[in-house]
Amino acid sequence: MYLAGEWVPAWLWMSITFLVAALGVAGLGWWVLRGDARNRAAEEAVEGEAAAAEHH
Repeated sequence: MYLAGEWVPAWLWMSITFLVAALGVAGLGWWVLRGDARNRAAEEAVEGEAAAAEHH
């Protein structure tokens, strides 16, 4: 086994690093899309109120 003592921990740490990075990217994407959905819902509510006010 050529340098097996160094490759195994390196592989393990890189796997953990990749997992943490992937979870971070997925979490950030979810947070951005959730905020976008909230903003779109708020815009539609404001437009609905403005349209209702014009009819009165």
